[in-house]
Amino acid sequence: MICREQTKAFIMVKQHDHGLLSGQLAVKFKVEHVPAEGRRDEVLRAVSNHDRGWIDLDATPFWNDAEQAPYSFIDFPVVPKLTFYRRGLDEIEADTPYGALLCSLHFERLIEMSGEDYPELTVYQEQEEERRAHIRLDLEQSRPLGEDELYYDARLLQFSDDLSLYMALNEPGSPKSEEHPWWVDGFSGTEDFSFTSGRRITAEWKDHTTLMLDPFPFTETFEVSFMLRKVLKSAIAAKGLARAYSETPEEECRIWVSDRRGGSIE
Repeated sequence: MICREQTKAFIMVKQHDHGLLSGQLAVKFKVEHVPAEGRRDEVLRAVSNHDRGWIDLDATPFWNDAEQAPYSFIDFPVVPKLTFYRRGLDEIEADTPYGALLCSLHFERLIEMSGEDYPELTVYQEQEEERRAHIRLDLEQSRPLGEDELYYDARLLQFSDDLSLYMALNEPGSPKSEEHPWWVDGFSGTEDFSFTSGRRITAEWKDHTTLMLDPFPFTETFEVSFMLRKVLKSAIAAKGLARAYSETPEEECRIWVSDRRGGSIE
């Protein structure tokens, strides 16, 4: 679950919905910068489904007593999280082995960034190394994999994931000074895209419905949407988180993605 706290409520976004939003963004990425030998359809399916392992976990959210807030993907206990990571990767591999390779590498990077150290993590990482090794071997026997292709596709997944999280974790329309700290210096890895000339892509809200990016990585100005629930703290106190969440209707959040350098919404 992705959670953003307001004064009287928690804004809650399911991880798989965030993944689907990532897919909406990836499909609009500038095609001229996609490697010619790429596996575009597989990459887009992987981006959209990279967090499908959370589907069952997010059906009934859990309360974190220590934080007095719902558990989120940031602080969710490691052991069950790894179990569902693995299940999600199994499902992705059944659809697209190359997509599972991308997603496995993506989770490996997130684990390394977290600095967490548990025996269960070591076992998980060893198992994922085996998964990636056999996928690479299978790909070499059918359609050889270029390291430049893999590196590019991994950056696309990382950026789409980060931008989708940015939309969920930041209050739409909030000033730059209140931006979530993860992206104060822009989106890591985007300086590697050819069209950025070594600059990181940065984001800033124009208003509560329009997010501006520079350099602009997409083919056009476009609108995306995702579902969220605004779960009142008073309802949680009265009914408990699980019931309050289930009784809160979903709302659609719609956001225009625009070029900061100019161009109005058409």
